[in-house]
Amino acid sequence: MLLIHPPQVRNCEPPVALTRLAGALKAAGEDVTILDGALEAFLWLCDQDAGNPDDPQAKRVRRKKSRILDLSLGTRSMDAYKKQISDIKLLAGTSAPVMASGVQISPADYQDPGLSPLKSQDLIYSWHNPEKNLFYPWFSKRLSSLMKDGKHSHAGISINYLSQALTAIAMCGYLKKEYPSLKIQLGGGLINSWIKGPSRTDFLNMMAHEIHAGEGEEAIVRFCGRVYRGPGIPDFKDLYEPAATHAYLSPGRILPFSASTGCSWKRCTFCSEKWEDNPYCEIPALETCHELAALSEQYQPDLIHLCDSEISRQLLQKLMQQPPGPAWYGFSRFIPEMTGSAYCRKLAASGCTMLCMGLESGDQAVLDSLKKGIRLEQVSHILENLKEAGIRTFIYIMFGTPAENREEAYRTRDFVLAQKENIDYLNISIFNMPAGSGEAAHLQTHSFYEGDLSLYTNFKHPGGWDRGKVRTFLNREIRKVPELKEILKKTPPVFTTNHAPFLPL
Repeated sequence: MLLIHPPQVRNCEPPVALTRLAGALKAAGEDVTILDGALEAFLWLCDQDAGNPDDPQAKRVRRKKSRILDLSLGTRSMDAYKKQISDIKLLAGTSAPVMASGVQISPADYQDPGLSPLKSQDLIYSWHNPEKNLFYPWFSKRLSSLMKDGKHSHAGISINYLSQALTAIAMCGYLKKEYPSLKIQLGGGLINSWIKGPSRTDFLNMMAHEIHAGEGEEAIVRFCGRVYRGPGIPDFKDLYEPAATHAYLSPGRILPFSASTGCSWKRCTFCSEKWEDNPYCEIPALETCHELAALSEQYQPDLIHLCDSEISRQLLQKLMQQPPGPAWYGFSRFIPEMTGSAYCRKLAASGCTMLCMGLESGDQAVLDSLKKGIRLEQVSHILENLKEAGIRTFIYIMFGTPAENREEAYRTRDFVLAQKENIDYLNISIFNMPAGSGEAAHLQTHSFYEGDLSLYTNFKHPGGWDRGKVRTFLNREIRKVPELKEILKKTPPVFTTNHAPFLPL
């Protein structure tokens, strides 16, 4: 089985979903090869000649390419790190293929000026014309080398983000043309959202032998004709071994691990987990700790990334009892246990270096309307305790929800200002209404993006607090407030949460 992670998404760590699929396949006796296109294709771009060889910036970054791509050298200060990220973007952005195509590229994104992943007709065009894709010279050569010995009869292509879709479908089209006997399964988070969303997706059926929505382990094992024997242990062999394999773009080795799928809370009105109604499934906490310890011993990571929608209370408790060894971080809810300072100190002692937490609003009425299930007085205690314990916090704030007006937005700003000493990083966004949300049925909606595959819809705000007003508020009342501006400046560009634990505050 050939498992493919298409370009282009963040290439600082292995694709966690494919390591899980590989583990299940190997437990069933299937030989597996993982192709991480997010890393390989981007490095291929960085190796290309400059589109304008007389450009002094392009000449400079190519002359220092090996040093620029080694992010372990850029963690002395945030300024040094930001300069290195800018140079990495220049390496790819000034390459001949990118300059000729007009594509916008970064280590985390891909945007084609003429094609949209939100339009089914553009995806169909990409499938019929793979040679038009920016990455065609890379993937045609790479895939042919993997297929030449005839050992792969099945392939799984995982599409999780819009930035992957056009290239993923082009790769699928190439494989269908060149290797018609190869059986292809399409899956991944974006496929799941499209299948469960409001748009027609029957056009995908012509592109692969099977379109799978939902959990992939058992489905892909049965797709290749094997008997499912359980999830197995995540497999990183093709990604971290041999030692000569290209290093990921990260200051240190990150081991991603998913202990659960779905969301145990699944009540927040704004979240796609609610309207997609994905089932929640968790690996037993003790089993997770054993797997983390074994993987850490084998691959010697500098940091473990727990990729769950939220780390469960059971797992947090077990990690405190059986620390994995390396430092770790992930998403967590504001749970009552964290109001105890001793609990937070135990978390820190287990290796917890950072928690990403969705606050969303600093107004209690808005939080109640969103069904967040948190109390602001508890949030304040938790942030204080985490800071005292030495655990960094990456706090997510969202403006423009149907329950919010300007007054509530100011309350959010003031709450964050009151906690500025306890918040290390901020992610500030404008609310996007999921097209399948129950709230959308009670509001006047209209198209948000051009294209028939959009997962979000625009809406007429019941209080007149529209996106334009929210955007102006953020620019004037959030980003220009000196204390908040200082916090926002600390956010690592491009890689954000993935690199934050490595950098000095």
